[in-house]
Parts: sequence; structure tokens; C-alpha cells
Amino acid sequence: MRVVRSIILLILIAVPAGLKGQYVEIKAELDTNYVTIGDQFHMNLSVSQPAEIFVHFPLFADTLIKEIEILSASPIDTSVQEDGQLILNQDLLLTCFDSGLYEIPPLTFGLESATWSDSLTTNPQYLAVLTVPIDTAIRDIKQPINVPVGFIEIFPWILVGLGVLIIIAGIVYYIRQRKLNKPVFKIVKPEEPAHIVALRELDKLKEEKLWQKSEFKQYYTRLTEIIRIYLEKRYLIPAMEETSFEILEDWKQHKGAIPELHDHLRQLLNLADLVKFAREKPLPSDNEVNLDNAYEFIRQTKPAINLGANGTTGEETEKDKMIEESE
Repeated sequence: MRVVRSIILLILIAVPAGLKGQYVEIKAELDTNYVTIGDQFHMNLSVSQPAEIFVHFPLFADTLIKEIEILSASPIDTSVQEDGQLILNQDLLLTCFDSGLYEIPPLTFGLESATWSDSLTTNPQYLAVLTVPIDTAIRDIKQPINVPVGFIEIFPWILVGLGVLIIIAGIVYYIRQRKLNKPVFKIVKPEEPAHIVALRELDKLKEEKLWQKSEFKQYYTRLTEIIRIYLEKRYLIPAMEETSFEILEDWKQHKGAIPELHDHLRQLLNLADLVKFAREKPLPSDNEVNLDNAYEFIRQTKPAINLGANGTTGEETEKDKMIEESE
């Protein structure tokens, strides 16, 4: 097994003088480069660093890439060497259910000290996922066997029993509601359009003035959550489960994408990632621009209002378009 190792970058620290010669070493290693579909394997992330430097490990969701799932991630383990270097380790348990050759993109580690900050990336890694070989051996035909009555045979009778219970419960519920003079069926309020909800949430966020209180992380978390929920409801993009890069790719491929809005969305998501994961402190003008861009994105992508033949108004949503195309 050949272990794919990341780039080892040496960072010489000039101040203070006592740190000269110390370095930061970043490694990401797969325990194998060949697995069978459905097998579990490990990736080890390790960092060797001086005690004066703080290293931010990459943050993962449910997948490493689209095809490779993360089953579990161990806590970051820390140990100290004799020379004072800190050794940090994290183990990822992975699996894959699609055969093929996959490239695991570089992983980014953030570095931070009292006077500076930087980031390092590992080398890309490659994993081959093989299918299970088909058994082509010829064997004798097995003789018929007697099978006792099982669940399949009694399942229809179970359904009949459940149906009778449901009917009885419905009758009891109906009689009870009539006695209490309550409606038998509750009226469900129609769901509000996605752009109405999003604009209302943006107004609330604006009134809370979070970034003016230096609560940048909470501000951008709320702002990107509003946009992600809007994209899910408006365009059926699974934005709450995707990374910023995947959201931008899905939006770019959508037929309703507008190039200027794509740039606004990219600027917002990228800055939000820096604030949430790299502790970036954006300028006040950046905070105002990104909020304005969020408003503009929703206003320009909300459904167009159409007048029907009877003079009533209605909004053409993405779901309506999908229904029309299927018909």
C-alpha cells in the first residue's frame, strides 16, 4: 500500500527568537488506496506544531466528497514531544458505495498566532473503489424445500386488522369532535412563498444589528442560513446539506441563474466561510454590501406574478414549472 502524503511545509518563525527552527507539519493519510464497494477505511489527519501556534482542522459535514461518506470523526488527540512540539491527530472513518477512481481534493488547515495567520493545504489523494467480483461457478440446482407459514402470508390479515382499528378510531374521533362542537378536519394554513419568508427574516436580521455588536459569526451564520433555506424552497437545491462550492455549482447550472447574482452569492458565501471557520473580521462596508446583495438576490429571483384569465393573481414557482414540464 502506497500512502499518499500531503505537502510538508516548513514555516520558520522569526519572532520570538526562541521559536527559531520550529516548524508546522501537516499530513493527511489514507490507510489504503484500494477498497471494495461498501468497505470501511480510515483517513488520519495529523499536525506537528509549536505550542505557540493554533491550528484549525478542516470542518466536515456528512461527506468528504459527494461519493465518499464520513461515518465518524474522532476527537482531536494532542500529545507533546520531547522537543516541545505538539502532535495533533484526528481519525476519519469513511466508506463509499459507488465504484470508480476518486480524487480527494486538498484539505485546508488554518494557522494562527498572536501576530499573524495563514493556511496550509495537503496534496490531493486518490482512492480506487472496486466492485465485488461476480461468482461464475456452476452449481447443482437445489431441491424445493417446505417453507412454514411466515410473515408474508399473515401480512394481509394484519393490514385488515389495522384498517378496522383505523375506522373505529375515526368514528370515535368524529363523535368526540361533534360533542365538543369542534371541526372534524383542521384547516391547514397555506405555506408562505419562499421569498416572503426570506425577506422577513432579512428584515429581522437587519434590526438585530449583530455585526454592529461584533457578533460577526452569528451574523453570517444567520445570513447564509436564510439564503440556503430560500434556495431549497425556491429552486429545490439541497443547500442546507451542501458546501458553499456545491451551492454555487448548482445555482450556476440552473436555467434561472443570473451572472451578476452568481457573483453576489459567491462573495457572500466565501466571506461567510472565512468568518465562521477562519475568524475573519469583515469591514462594516462588507457587512452592509452582503446584506444588500442578499436582498437583491431574493428580489430578482422571486417568482414572477402572472394575471390569470379571470383577473386573479398567482405566482409561478419552480414546482409549478416542473409539474407543467412533466405534463
